[in-house]
Amino acid sequence: MTEKTVRRWIAPGTASLALLACALAAQAADWPMFRGNAARTGHVSEQASPPLTKVWEFQAPGGIISSPAIYDGRVYVGTRADKIYALDAATGAPLWERLTAGWVDSSPAVSGGAVYAACRGGRLYAMDRLNGALLWIADLGAPSASSPLVLAGRVYIGTGSPENKLKVYDAATGAPLGFWQAGQPVDSAPSTDGSYVYFGANDGKLHALEALALAPRWTAYPTLGSFGQNAVAVSSGTLYFLPGKDEKKASLLDAAARSLLALSAGLTKSGPWTQAGSPVVDPAGVLYFAAGAADAAEEPARLAALSSGTLAKVWTSSVSLFGVSPLGVLASPAMANEVLYSPTPSGRLLAVSSSGAPLDDVDISSPAYSSPAVSNGLVIVANYGGKVIGYRASGIAALSDPAEGAVVNGPVAVTGSFASLALAGYELEYSTGGSVPQWTRISSAAAAAPVYGGALAQWDVTGLQNGEYTLRLRVLESAASGYDASARVALRVNAVPQPPSGLAAADVPGDSGNALALSWTASPTPGVTAYRLYRDDGSGYALLASTTGLAYTDGAAVTGQEFSYQVSAFDGWSESARSGEVYAVSVNDSGDSLAPSAVTDLTAVPGAAGGSVLLAWTAVGDDGDIGAAAHYLVRYSTDPAQDWGDFDSLPGSSMTAGGPAGIAESMEMVGLSGGVTYYFEVKAVDEVGNGANFSNEASTWAARDLLPPLPPSGLTVADAPGDEGSALDLSWALSPDDGAGAGDVYGYRVFRRAADEPLFSTAPYASTGAGVASYRDPAATLNVRYYYSVAAFDSTGESALSGEASGVSADNFRLVDISRGGSLRLADGARVEIPASAVSGSDGVIFTRLDSVTYQPLARAAAAGSANPTGILYQVRFRSALTRLTGRALVTLPYAASEVAGMQEENLKLYTLADGVWTMLDSSSADPAASKVSAEVIRFSTFTIMEYLPSGAVFADNEVYTYPNPARGETLAFKFRVAHKAFVRVDVYNVAGEQVAALEKADCPAGQTSEITWGIKGMAPGVYVYRVRAESAAGSRTVIKKLAIVH
Repeated sequence: MTEKTVRRWIAPGTASLALLACALAAQAADWPMFRGNAARTGHVSEQASPPLTKVWEFQAPGGIISSPAIYDGRVYVGTRADKIYALDAATGAPLWERLTAGWVDSSPAVSGGAVYAACRGGRLYAMDRLNGALLWIADLGAPSASSPLVLAGRVYIGTGSPENKLKVYDAATGAPLGFWQAGQPVDSAPSTDGSYVYFGANDGKLHALEALALAPRWTAYPTLGSFGQNAVAVSSGTLYFLPGKDEKKASLLDAAARSLLALSAGLTKSGPWTQAGSPVVDPAGVLYFAAGAADAAEEPARLAALSSGTLAKVWTSSVSLFGVSPLGVLASPAMANEVLYSPTPSGRLLAVSSSGAPLDDVDISSPAYSSPAVSNGLVIVANYGGKVIGYRASGIAALSDPAEGAVVNGPVAVTGSFASLALAGYELEYSTGGSVPQWTRISSAAAAAPVYGGALAQWDVTGLQNGEYTLRLRVLESAASGYDASARVALRVNAVPQPPSGLAAADVPGDSGNALALSWTASPTPGVTAYRLYRDDGSGYALLASTTGLAYTDGAAVTGQEFSYQVSAFDGWSESARSGEVYAVSVNDSGDSLAPSAVTDLTAVPGAAGGSVLLAWTAVGDDGDIGAAAHYLVRYSTDPAQDWGDFDSLPGSSMTAGGPAGIAESMEMVGLSGGVTYYFEVKAVDEVGNGANFSNEASTWAARDLLPPLPPSGLTVADAPGDEGSALDLSWALSPDDGAGAGDVYGYRVFRRAADEPLFSTAPYASTGAGVASYRDPAATLNVRYYYSVAAFDSTGESALSGEASGVSADNFRLVDISRGGSLRLADGARVEIPASAVSGSDGVIFTRLDSVTYQPLARAAAAGSANPTGILYQVRFRSALTRLTGRALVTLPYAASEVAGMQEENLKLYTLADGVWTMLDSSSADPAASKVSAEVIRFSTFTIMEYLPSGAVFADNEVYTYPNPARGETLAFKFRVAHKAFVRVDVYNVAGEQVAALEKADCPAGQTSEITWGIKGMAPGVYVYRVRAESAAGSRTVIKKLAIVH
C-alpha cells in the first residue's frame, strides 16, 4: 500500500550527503531512541549505580513529555514550546534548537548523521544531528506523538486522527514509502526484531507488519486497552505489552504464532486502569513496569516486577510512585544492569534495585512524565517544568566502542568509562558465550581515578575464529560495592575476505547491444556467500548487483558508452576490498541497423506554468513504425534559423517511450523564459542506439508568469577573509518563493554600483542559481566602497530589489616587522605570537579559520593515526613564499565544548599539516580551563585540534634516551614519550650499583616527548645505568639503559 505525501525539501542535494552515515551503528553505551533500542526493552548492559550526583541542569521553555535520547555525547529532547533541543551530554550546554510546527511529545531517534522527531503539528523532521540543519520535513497529515523507529534506511512513525496510520519514509530523502491503516490513532512507538515492526493503536489492537513490504504477519491482536504512547517490547521472539485503559493485565505473545503465552493477574484493585508505562525487559528474566489507576486517591502509580516467562509476581510488594499523571502519560523506567530508574508524578527520580529495594531518591523539582535515558554512567531525566537534568552515577562501567552488534576485525580500539567509590582497576575480557561462558582476559590495569570515554585497550582479534563474541568490562574494586560492576557488548569477529581476481569484461557477442559479460575468479577465502559488482558510468562507482556466481551480464550497458567495473567478495558480514578495474564498451553486432521512423507531427503550445511549453506527437516504432522506440530526445533553440545538424549540442531533455507506435506522446518542457519563442525538434532512439531522423520543427512561446517572486532579504556585504583585497562576500535570505511559496524562482541577480553612481543599472552585475544565497564579487577594487542589491527572478520577471548593503574590500595580511615581531588575534580568541627577529624578513602574515568541510587540501591529507579529529581548522601563512620563521612562534587555538564533546580535554593536541599528513606538535599544551590549545611552531602551515588517543604500551624502548650523549657540562636531559598520561621516575646508578640520583615528574602528557633534567656538575666521568619507570592508568613499564658522562 502506498500513499502520496507532500514533502518540503530543505537545501536540495544536501540530504543524501548528510545521511551517508545513516548505516553507522550507535555507540555501545548510547541511548539513541525511546526505550534505548529498536526492540524498546528499556535495558542496557552497563553499570550506572547510585548515589547520583547532579552535574548539570538545562531549563527549556514549555513542559516536557518527550523522552531524551543520547547519541555520541549529545542529548536530544523535544518540548511543548514547539522546539527540539540538542545539548552537550557532559555539560548540558545547548548546542542547537529547532522550532517545530507544534508540541514535540515524540521522543527523538538518532541514526548516523540525522535525528528524527515528530510533532503534534503534523510534521516529521529530519535534522543534521550535529548542527540541527533541516534535511527534510514530511507532512504527516495528522498530529503525531509517536516516537520514530529507524530501520534499514526507513523511518516508521505513527499518526493520530484523522489519519490513524503507521507511515514509512525514506530516511535519506523523506520520500513516502507506504503506510498501514489502523482503526484508531497510532501514538505508540513502533518496535522491531529486525524483520517485523510491532505497534499498538488506541483501539487496543496490536499489529505486526513485515518491515519492508508492510504485509501483516498476522491478524491484529485485540485487547481491552488503549496503547497511547506505550511501546511493545520485543525480546527472544516474545512480545511484552501493557496497553492499559480497561486492559488491567500484562501480556506475553508469541511473535511468530500470535499465541498468548501468559497473562498476568489484575494489576489494579478496582476501576479502569488508564495509566501504564512501557515495560523494561531484563535479560535476567524479569519484566518491570510502572502502572496505576486514573485517580491517585484510588491507587497511585506503582513500580512492579513480574516474571518475564510466566508473568507471576516477583516482588512481594510494589514501589509507590506517589501519584498519577493528570496527562494520561506515565514515565517508563529505564534499567542499567540491576538498577532501575523511575521518574515519578510527584517530582522525584527513584533508583530501585532489581529486588525492589530502594537505592536512591532524588528531588527533580517538578512532576515527570518523560522516561529517563542512561548512557556512559549518565542518567538524563526531564520534568514537566521544562528542566533536563544530568546526573552522574557513582558506579560506572560502560563500553563506548566497539558498538553493540559491530562486526570487527584486526586491531580493535576499545573505549569506555569506569568509576567506583572503591576503584582499584579494570579488566577487559571476551567470551564466545554458551551456557557457561569461558572468559579470556584481554588486558587488566590498576586505576585510582575514574575514566570517562577513554581508551581502554587495543584488542587484536586477528587470531580469533569468525563468530559471535561478548566483550566485557569489569571494574575492579578494593571493597565490594554490591553492584554488577560490569558492561557487556555482543559483537561479531569476522576477518575480511580476500577479494576475487581475474575480473574480465567483454561485449556479449551476437546481441543487439546494451549488454556486457563479466566474469572473475573466486575469492580464496572460505565462506564467501556473494560477490558484489560495482559499475562506473562516468559519475562514480555504484553497486550494480550482488550474485552468488562467478559471472554476470550487465543488461543496462548502453551501446557505445564505456563502463568500468570492480568486484568484491562478501561473506554475509564483511566485504573484501574491490578487485582491479576493467573497462568495456557494448556494441550492436546483431545486424539490427533499422532506425525508428521520424516523428512528423510534433506540436508545441504554451504550458500551464510560467516558463513551460507542452509538446505532443504520435509515437513511432523501434524498426520504422513497428514496435516501440526506447526513448525520445528533445532539443530546443531560440534561433528561428537554427541549424538542426547541431542537434546533439543543443539544450533539451529526454523521456522514455510511453508505448508502441501510434499512441499519443507528450512532454512538458520547464525552466524556459516566459514570453520567449522557442523552436523544438524530437528524435526517436531504439534500444540498440539507432537514431531516427529529426522530426518536423514546432515552435511557440513559453507561458508567461504574471506574478513576480517575492524579493530576497537580509542582504549583507563583508570583506572576503584570507585574501589580499579585491573581493567582497555577499549573503542574503532566499526569496520566500525559492523552494517554498510559489516555488518558481530561477535564481538571483546581483546589482552593483560605486559611491558616485546614484542608481543601479538595469543590467545585472552577476547572477546565481536558485537556492544559492551568497556570491563573491572578485573584482571589488581595494579600499573602494561598493553598494549592492539583489533581486530574485523567475521565468518571466524579477522581484523588487532587496535592501541595499555596502562593503569595502581590505588587504587581510598584517605586516610583521623583523625587528619587532608581531601578534595576530582573531575575534574567537585564536592568536599567533611572533617574537622579534623570528622571521627571515619583514612580510605580511594572514591568520584565518577555514571550513573543514570545504577546505580542499584536506581531501589529500592522510588521517592522523591514533587521534580523533575535530572541525577546528586554521591557517597561518606569509604573503611571500620565500619568507620563513627563523625562531619559534606561538599558535593558540580555541575550542567550544560542542566541538570536543566526548573527548578528554587534557589529551587535546595541536597538529600541523605537512606533505599531506597530520603530525602532532610535540610542544602542544592544552588549557581546559581556558578552552584553548597552544604549541610553539617553527613553520607556518595549516593547524587543527585533535584528541590524541592513548594506546599500546606506556612507552617503547626507542622512545627513551638522553641528550646529549655522551653528556658533558652541567646538565643532561632524560627524554621520553609516554603513550598515556603518566608519572615517571628515573633512577641512576654507577657501575658499582650505587644509586646516585632519583628524579621524578608527574602528569607527563600523553603522546608528547617530556624531559627530566639532571645536574651532572661534579659527577665523575664514566658509564652510568639509568632506569626509567612510567606508571599510568593503562599500566606501567620500565626501561633500563646506559649513558656516558665526559668532562
